[in-house]
Order: sequence, then structure tokens, then C-alpha cells
Amino acid sequence: MPPLTKSTAYIKWFEEENPGAGPARVRAAWLVRDVRDAFGERVQVLAYLGQRPAVTEYLKEEVAALYPDLEIDWERIRQTLAGHPDFTHVQSLTDDELLLRLRALAHERGLSLMDLSLRLGYRHRQILPELTALVEDAGNVARFERTSGSVFDYMAQQHPEYAYLVYKARLFFEADESKLQDEIAAEPGGFDDLAWRTKRRFWRRRLDDYRRRRRPPSVDEA
Repeated sequence: MPPLTKSTAYIKWFEEENPGAGPARVRAAWLVRDVRDAFGERVQVLAYLGQRPAVTEYLKEEVAALYPDLEIDWERIRQTLAGHPDFTHVQSLTDDELLLRLRALAHERGLSLMDLSLRLGYRHRQILPELTALVEDAGNVARFERTSGSVFDYMAQQHPEYAYLVYKARLFFEADESKLQDEIAAEPGGFDDLAWRTKRRFWRRRLDDYRRRRRPPSVDEA
């Protein structure tokens, strides 16, 4: 019998029954690879990722344990997930576009603002509703743009906690779960004056680093 040949892993979307409210059928992601043996070629399922897939450390560890011989380009998988055909391609959005569409992007994925807040690590202060309320006022948006050239730049200068939220939201919507969890874990806690000053320094450092690394959005990838 000829040896089993295996391709690299990739994402395949399948329809499945929706057990909850909403449409009867939904799309869910699976990590798969093609294998070929004496009986022909078939798709081998490696892992079920679900309706809101993300590349997590748990997923990588689980796949490595089950398939130790399999090398996976996780960055390529993450980019594929960020390009879900039913979701806005967030990688092609500017920071302003992302900021102004936070509510719509959450709803697109079946999330409320509270759901998204929890995914971004907020358990106490209602920072996401504060931000969306600000930018859903056209007068505020115009003032921010006049003052700083862009809404995101205004937030980075005047309200770094809001700009840092937008950065974390980008990680979430681009399915970079590992980096998002690192950011959530690194963010200082506390509520007194010293804690607030420490947080502001942290947010500004993280935002400076993010803006240095941030490439202009690639329209031709949308």
C-alpha cells in the first residue's frame, strides 16, 4: 500500500444546525487537512473551531498533542479566520473605521456590547458603552477630527484608555486571541490615584508600540 500523504492544515467552513435563537443554520469553522492513501483523497478533521473561531494557546497545544508530526502555520490560520466570509474584514479597516463601527462589528458576530466588553477583559467599568456613546454623536466625531486629525488620535492623546480598548478590539476581531490575553493579563489593576497614573503610562506605552507596528490597511486584501 502506498504511504499516506498529508497536506498542510487549513480552515474549512461547514453549515450546521443552530441550537439557539436566530437562523436555522449557521457556519462553523473546522481545522482540516487533505490526506491521500490507496483509497483516494479525503478530508481529515483535526479540530472543531465553532461559529466564532480563534487561534488560542489551548487550541495549539491540543493539536500539537494529537498530531505531533503536523507543522501548522498558525499565523496563516489566524489571518484566514480574520477573513471569515460573513464578517467584515477588520484588517482592512483603519483605526478610526474600527472605532466607529465597534457596535456593528460586535452585532455582526452575535455579540452585545456587554459581551464584547467581557471578551476584552472589562469586568467593572463600562468603558465600551462610554466610548460608543461618545462616537455615536456626529458632533463629537467632528470635534475630535478637527482637534487631532482623527478620532483615534484624539483618544490616544486625551483618553488613552479608550484608544487601548480599540487596540484590544482589533486583536479580538482579527482573531489574535493569544496576544489579546497577553494584553489583558498585563494591564495594571487598581482604582486609586497612583493606580490611575500607572495605567495611563501603561496605555500610552502600549499605544506607542502599537502605532509603530501598525501598517496601513491593505484595501486589496478586503
